Amino acid sequence: MRNSKSSSFWFAILNRFSRLAFYRKPASGTIAVFGFIIMIPIFLYSVGGYPMLHKDQMATGDSNVGHDNESMNDESDMTIERENDKRLHRNLFDLNEFNVDSETIDLNQCRIDAVPDFSKFIQLKELCMRQNLLASLSDHLAIATLTHLDLYDNQIEVISNLDTLVNLEILDLSYNRIRKIEGLSALYNLKRIYLVHNKIEKIDGLESLMKLEVLELGDNRIKKLENIGHLLHLRELYIGRNKIQRFENLENLVKLTVLSAPANRLTDLSGISMLTELTELHISDQGIKSLAELVPQKKLTIIDAANNKITTLDGLIHLDQLEDIWLNDNEISDWNELLKLSKLPALRTIYLERNPIYKTDQSSYRRKIMLSLPQVTQIDATLCR
Repeated sequence: MRNSKSSSFWFAILNRFSRLAFYRKPASGTIAVFGFIIMIPIFLYSVGGYPMLHKDQMATGDSNVGHDNESMNDESDMTIERENDKRLHRNLFDLNEFNVDSETIDLNQCRIDAVPDFSKFIQLKELCMRQNLLASLSDHLAIATLTHLDLYDNQIEVISNLDTLVNLEILDLSYNRIRKIEGLSALYNLKRIYLVHNKIEKIDGLESLMKLEVLELGDNRIKKLENIGHLLHLRELYIGRNKIQRFENLENLVKLTVLSAPANRLTDLSGISMLTELTELHISDQGIKSLAELVPQKKLTIIDAANNKITTLDGLIHLDQLEDIWLNDNEISDWNELLKLSKLPALRTIYLERNPIYKTDQSSYRRKIMLSLPQVTQIDATLCR
């Protein structure tokens, strides 16, 4: 029965593939021989070839692991090397280069990360350590003879350890990371303090600085003018690039000659009528609409009111000492407004570009100004005679 089925299968193949008719049906022994021949290489590969290949793969894997470990070790070594380089490239100075009787020491850009010991410099008056890496102030600054300390552009967060500097007159802590004005109570003789570009939100800590003449608080986060009414000797106040909305608490600052408050949030000039000694007023880049409140400031020589919303020039006709005025980027549209300045004898420079009077007729803009203000020698950034 099995043979008949096998024969039927063979004949079916012959009918499908006629060329096979020339060949006889393979015997069972032939099939066995061919099967044996096919199995031999499979057996040899499984016994010898595959284990060898697997062994190579394992070796490769082990080498990769070893390589990874070496890489990790290399990275660790590089990290240590970088740290050592940092240490080597810091504090690049030698105090032995200065005489012990030196009155001035300049250590700018020396990558100082800790205040050195200056105790041997018993006559030191001026110390400058600008653009370094100081994050804090130590008691090494206890130099009673010091009158000028400059720590501009460091990483200082807290004002401290200055109590012994009783003769200090100038202190510059600009471009640091200070959030609060403090640690100044012993500096009775301080005349100038610079705190530009910090993170100060409130004016405070100045109670004992009765001799202060210059206060620079520009580019901070101050929202209100306060706690400065006692600074009766203050001559220059710089509060630009803050968040101040109005002038206030300035009544007692009658000696003030320079008031600089650009890039705040002012909309008018109320609160400065008592500042009759002003010679410079800087109020650019905000929303001021009028200069009419400047009537009492008859000593003004410089006014910078650029980039506001000013439409008229009332309040300027009495400023006989006015020399320079910046009014560019405002909303002056009437040429008759310029005639209000024609009788100011000292006026020499005026900026008016990008006002409506400039945009409507640029070709005759300069000529019209020269005719309206014959005393002017500079229009915008160009000399006219």
